[in-house]
Amino acid sequence: MITPSTIAVFEQVMKQYAAELRQIGLTIDQEPDRITEFLHTSSLQAINHMMIPPEYGGQPIVTIGNDRYYGLTSLERVITIEQLAAGDAGVFLGGPGPSMSSIVMMDLGDEEQKERFYSQFMKGPAWAVFALSEPEKGSDATEISTRITRHPDHTMELTGHKFYIGNGHRASIGLVFAQTNRTPLGIQAAIIDPSKPGFTATPLDTMGLRGLRLSHLQFQSYSLEEKDILGRHLSPTKRGLWGALRTFHRMRPSVAALALGVAQAAYDYVTEHRTVFTEREKTGLERLEIRLHSLRNMIRHAAAEIDHDANKGYLASLSKIRAASLAEEVTEWALDMMGPGSMLEHPLLNKWYRDARAFEFMEGTTSIQKINVFQAYANGKMQHV
Repeated sequence: MITPSTIAVFEQVMKQYAAELRQIGLTIDQEPDRITEFLHTSSLQAINHMMIPPEYGGQPIVTIGNDRYYGLTSLERVITIEQLAAGDAGVFLGGPGPSMSSIVMMDLGDEEQKERFYSQFMKGPAWAVFALSEPEKGSDATEISTRITRHPDHTMELTGHKFYIGNGHRASIGLVFAQTNRTPLGIQAAIIDPSKPGFTATPLDTMGLRGLRLSHLQFQSYSLEEKDILGRHLSPTKRGLWGALRTFHRMRPSVAALALGVAQAAYDYVTEHRTVFTEREKTGLERLEIRLHSLRNMIRHAAAEIDHDANKGYLASLSKIRAASLAEEVTEWALDMMGPGSMLEHPLLNKWYRDARAFEFMEGTTSIQKINVFQAYANGKMQHV
């Protein structure tokens, strides 16, 4: 069980890892593929094992007495991710590990699929993809055009495009969402092996979070087998789309924690590099500190609520809205506080300013999050805000 003292230990351990990420952050921002040079570091090794259950070889990211924590709960993840993002969000997101795909795998995979998936990360550092977003469609799962076609001879093939997929060109395994028919129950998730014929991945150039190496994936008559279909042992109502929605609910507090980490890093940078403040600036600093602390409490409360009931996502949506906005505000404020020329003279602030603009588009934009909050309110599910 996570207690205040446990949180303090979590934060202490993650700050040590964050320091390593900070040291290589600017290098990876300029040359993202150089991340392979740093896979020996303790931070990236820990990230590689994060969110892997112990029964499949997972190693704890934090050990406190007899308790071991693997990053399997939302609360563990937000505490961990906030600190790592304060080190460098781009390196953390570009690091190896199962990431979002692990949540779907835990919910929908059978024993053979879980063993096949998690074994990739036991061999050494490896990357997984979570391929949902498509060109011109975004992450609207109901409009997926990538298709799984079943032929009379019982063979299957995957055809289509996925866009803005993190670590796409690095992956050795992953999950792809596709349509088997034009109904919500026709959406399925399939395990893919990028080394097989019919798969190509092209990295995209981005302004922020460049370590993530967002990619364009293409599937051309990519061969699938029945064993690749996730949730094959479950009823149709418990497969594809259901798994994607639950994953978004569970990962949304983590995105908020990413944004909070970047905002906190920018705030701390100003307080460390400036020693003289006007009274007005001191007042602004105090207000920002209170807002950061308040947001942290909200994110952790949202994560705990998701752990209790993965269908209660409205507080996570509120947290994500506030965190994405505050990250943009604080990184811009930090540049102003450091004076003219700060974009050139303070490369970390330059990087964080660019990185902060990405969080608005991760796990649903503000407009989508507001719809989630409204639906919770209209259905009488909101007990607090």
